[in-house]
Amino acid sequence: MRQWMGRLHRWLGILVSLWLVLVALTGTFLLYKTELLQWQYPQLQLAELPSTATAGAVFDLYDTGYAYLPRVDKPWVEVIDGDGNSHYHGVAGEHLLTRPALGDWIDIAVQFHHHLLLHDLGKDVMGVLSLITLFILISGIVRWWPRRWSVRLWSVRWHWPWQTGFQMTLYQFHKTFGIILLPGILLGAVTGTAIMYAASVSGSLTTLLPQQDQRWQPATTAVQALNWNERLQAAEKIFPDMTPALVSLPVKPDGTVSMRLRYDGEWHPNGRSSLSFSTTTGELATWSDTRNSALGYQLSQTIYPLHVAAVGGLPLFILLLAGGIMLILLPVTGVWFWLWRQRRKTSTVRV
Repeated sequence: MRQWMGRLHRWLGILVSLWLVLVALTGTFLLYKTELLQWQYPQLQLAELPSTATAGAVFDLYDTGYAYLPRVDKPWVEVIDGDGNSHYHGVAGEHLLTRPALGDWIDIAVQFHHHLLLHDLGKDVMGVLSLITLFILISGIVRWWPRRWSVRLWSVRWHWPWQTGFQMTLYQFHKTFGIILLPGILLGAVTGTAIMYAASVSGSLTTLLPQQDQRWQPATTAVQALNWNERLQAAEKIFPDMTPALVSLPVKPDGTVSMRLRYDGEWHPNGRSSLSFSTTTGELATWSDTRNSALGYQLSQTIYPLHVAAVGGLPLFILLLAGGIMLILLPVTGVWFWLWRQRRKTSTVRV
């Protein structure tokens, strides 16, 4: 069993090594997306947050795509139009910057990490490769699991690449730090895979945990809101304990526009509750409070926040960062060690 798992671990690892390095590298960079944007575009270094009223006025300028309200980790008004271009507005609603779709390395990294720049096809491919990665991790644990435990299991003898013992350093580093940092590695890999199969995961958890609590109701439904400022103000009256986080700009076929809201303490940075308003009468058309949803659905909505370290503070951030770095180094050290063994075998045969 161990030998069979070891062979699968090796060959599958070689197969997905390049993809895994690139996905882990882009994912690790994206933990610092706001800082990278502000470094590349200094005009985004705002001293204060734009107001909700300013955001509403900006939203009225667009009729395609979706938009984010300003928050501490994204201190600007951001609109992504129907072509994927990102528009940024400042404290007074002034236009700061437009980033064309795939116009810089940051957006290329984002789109590659999400779907390999291939949209729906890329998501399907990412899902399969993510499942293979989980199997590689499991097989690595099985292959490493010792028959006898000792302190030597955690040792790494360091040699430089030009020294004779470097191949052993590669091997020991690969297995030892792969196990030490396994929690962060698994957190990133498992949540990333679950995101690729979000609908199936959410449906399965909802079936397993269907319990619901229907005590949450809107404070009022009597509103009339015909522009985005009025809709944002209406949202505060309907759900006074929630904050609007994201709006959908196009008018839907049923003549409504919608927004998502986040309740106090919710993990998801964009919230999962929603409101929609008629664009002709301004009346509230539909509403949903995610706290009324099945327990399984609510649990499924914690996956994304865990994947992007939106919760847990600095400890979870460090855990994910360490796991991401190790997901880069695991395929590098593994393939390097395999190439060294192949070279050694070739040299032995020639002799």
